[in-house]
Amino acid sequence: MEENKNTAKEGAAPVPEEHHGGKFMAGRRAFLGAFAGCVGALGAGLVGVPLLASFTPVQRGKPEPAIMNLGDIPVGSSEQGVYAGYSFIVFNRKSGIECISLKCTHLGCTVKWEPAKKIFKCPCHDGWYDEHGINKGGPPPAPLEKLDYKIAGDKLIVGGA
Repeated sequence: MEENKNTAKEGAAPVPEEHHGGKFMAGRRAFLGAFAGCVGALGAGLVGVPLLASFTPVQRGKPEPAIMNLGDIPVGSSEQGVYAGYSFIVFNRKSGIECISLKCTHLGCTVKWEPAKKIFKCPCHDGWYDEHGINKGGPPPAPLEKLDYKIAGDKLIVGGA
């Protein structure tokens, strides 16, 4: 009499072949192989995209100035803009125009102007500056950068002075 190779013990029920390899193991191996491939591709993308982006050319020379209408900034108000890829704020005070970069001097985060408190607050590490950009608390090592500007007619040209 032929003996069943899939029997664990004599007299026990036969074990289905798909649990000893067969189709079940082949399907599982294929799934794990595909899963590992997807995870590897995702990891390569997470590393590769920033790496390739770092090869983009850096702007050389002087960036284009930001041009604003002085009529849009009445005395006692402020207006935000972008110069050289970073945000800035222009204050039109009774004492004159003041252009301040919103790039924190600690790690380069964008600080937020809080007009009610008259302070700049950095959301990254809780640093803060007074209304003129002077560092007053937290880790920022220096005041916010004052941007050069010039006035031509009714235009305020930031960064082109």
